[in-house]
Amino acid sequence: MVAFNINKLTTREARCIMRDPNNRADGAFVGSCFATDLISADYFVPTPKRVRTYFDDKSSKKYAKDSFINSSRIRRYQEQFYPRRILPDPLYDPYKLKDINAGTKLGKGIPLSMFANSKGSRATLNHLSLRERRIITQRLYCQVPLIIGFRNNKKFSQHSLVVTEGLVKPDATESLVKGDIRDLATQGRAVVYEVLNSKGQNDPCKTFELAQYWKDNHMFQGLILHFDSIDPRPSGYDTSENNPYFFKDRQYHAEIIVVMPKVNSHYEGKFEKNIRTDINYRTFIRNGLGFFQYK
Repeated sequence: MVAFNINKLTTREARCIMRDPNNRADGAFVGSCFATDLISADYFVPTPKRVRTYFDDKSSKKYAKDSFINSSRIRRYQEQFYPRRILPDPLYDPYKLKDINAGTKLGKGIPLSMFANSKGSRATLNHLSLRERRIITQRLYCQVPLIIGFRNNKKFSQHSLVVTEGLVKPDATESLVKGDIRDLATQGRAVVYEVLNSKGQNDPCKTFELAQYWKDNHMFQGLILHFDSIDPRPSGYDTSENNPYFFKDRQYHAEIIVVMPKVNSHYEGKFEKNIRTDINYRTFIRNGLGFFQYK
C-alpha cells in the first residue's frame, strides 16, 4: 500500500494520487479513501449516466469571410493546425534565464508557482537541480499559450481557469507507470486544469467548450477531457438532508489534462494533438470529446 496519510488528504489530493494506474490498483489505498469519505461510491461506476453530445478529433467548422481560403462572402471552412514548434516570448523564455525559482514568470500573471504549488499536487522545486528546473520549466512554458488563449477569449470572460494539478513529486512508496499522467507530471509534461464559474464552482459545460477551443486552436501532444464522480460532496450537495447521498443538482466533475511533448531549446517537439474523453479514469471516447451529464 502506498504510504499516504489518509487523514491528511483532501478529495482533490486523492484525485491526483489516483491519476496513476498503480495507485488505483492498490485496493487498500482506494478502500481507505472510500472508508474515510474521501471518495464517493460513484467512483466505481465505469460508464457515464448520459452522453449529451460528441465531437471527433477533426477541427470544428467555422463561418467567416476571413480565413485561410479568403472569400468575398461568409463561407464555412475548416482549418488544419499542425505546427511543430512554439515561438517563445523573449521576455519569458526559460532557456535564457540564469536562475529559475517559484517566482519565475512564464508570462504576464503566470508565475512558475502556478504549476508548482497547485492544490492537487503541491510540489516544490527544491528537489531539482538548475538543469532539471530549466527542462521542466521549458515544458511548462508550452502551456502558456493555452492559458493566454483562455484569458483572451470573450466566451470565457465570466469564468476562471485554475491549475489543480501541476508539477508532481512522487511519494517514496509510489511506483508510477512510466509514460502515464502522474509520471509525466513529475517531468513537467502534464497539467490538469479546471474551469470555474463566477461562484467558484466547477463548470463541466464550459470545460467541454474549452477543450473544444484548445483542440481547434492550440498545440499539445495529448488532451484528455476527464469526468469523474469521485467527490462525495460535489456542487449540489444539500447538507440539510439527512441522507448523505442526496444531491439536489449533481453534475460530473470535469477537468482537462494537457500533455506536452519533450521539446528542445528551439521548442520543437511532437505536437500530435491526440484527444480522448475519460470517465472515472477509464477511457470512454477515443479520438473525440464528449459531454457527459449525471442526470
